[in-house]
Amino acid sequence: MVPGTARYTDVDTWYAEAVANGWTDGLPVNPPTTAAVAAGVRALARDGAEVLGVVPPRRGLATVEQVVVNSVMAGCPPEALPVVVAALDAVLDPVFELAAVQLTTNACAPLVVVSGPAVAELGFNPAEGAFAGGSRATATVGRALRLILRNIGGSVPGDTCKVTHGHPGWFSFCVAERADASPWPPFHTARGFPESASCATVFACQAPFPLYVPGSPNRVLRVLGTSMATPGVNMFFGGGQVLLVFAPRVARSLAAAGLNRAAVAARVWQEAHYSLGALRAGQIFETEGHTFYWGARHPAPDLTALDDDATLPMVDSPGDIHILVSGGDGQFWVGFCPGWGEFGGLAVTREIEAVS
Repeated sequence: MVPGTARYTDVDTWYAEAVANGWTDGLPVNPPTTAAVAAGVRALARDGAEVLGVVPPRRGLATVEQVVVNSVMAGCPPEALPVVVAALDAVLDPVFELAAVQLTTNACAPLVVVSGPAVAELGFNPAEGAFAGGSRATATVGRALRLILRNIGGSVPGDTCKVTHGHPGWFSFCVAERADASPWPPFHTARGFPESASCATVFACQAPFPLYVPGSPNRVLRVLGTSMATPGVNMFFGGGQVLLVFAPRVARSLAAAGLNRAAVAARVWQEAHYSLGALRAGQIFETEGHTFYWGARHPAPDLTALDDDATLPMVDSPGDIHILVSGGDGQFWVGFCPGWGEFGGLAVTREIEAVS
């Protein structure tokens, strides 16, 4: 736990102490002064001693005060703290399997997807460089969650965390929906929330791989599906979920062809199949220590009973393909964010509570 006191008045001294105590991954962090922490607790209108949850693997108590302390260290403004609280509640949902996500060798990191009126109200950046920060809210909400998972949960690479490589999202991983340029209803409506809500969806995934998809809607969907279905992604071993982040220009071209979000997901799912014959010809199954199956929710297929013309889906269903509109409008890019498979990190959404 990080102390929330006023004894840190010199930034350099505080930073050196934070590094020495492992309270930061190396990036500078703000000193959690008494005044700053008190302001954050007031902004949430909650008791600082209230426990919001137990964060694995060290099972640290995420009190309101400790969540605020880590958010202050991240530079998160008080008005954005409800987003951090919503994201924390989402990763603590049993569906998310946070303990496994915190310990895995896979590079997946919890991505916070912010959608609804809060995007504009709090100043998130949903346009050019959406995954690259671009605003205080985008950069610091993702950073706050990372510090909470590290300092309260104890997920430290080389110690409890065994991630092989990680990716830049381990510093801060947050993206906002660009609703004003999207042809489809808000992202959270596909998650069962009303259009008027503001929501935080957390999904453990890898950094977005940029797919360039100019051309007709048919070509766009075929390129997406065939690019996604690679045996190098972890879903090859166990189904799971993926996130596709459409530049507005791509989304509008598909909508103009009469395709809504669900129709796009269904078509991409059809295209994102593995050819069993190609896998056999390429000797892709020659490995040890892994079982091949497409979704832990279903029995593994008996591949010996299938001929070479058979195809195998990358994920179980179109509902496992999450589609977000975000980013700049200049070209035909789609960000492909593979998940961890069925092992953990599945998408969970929470409404962001308004604080009066």
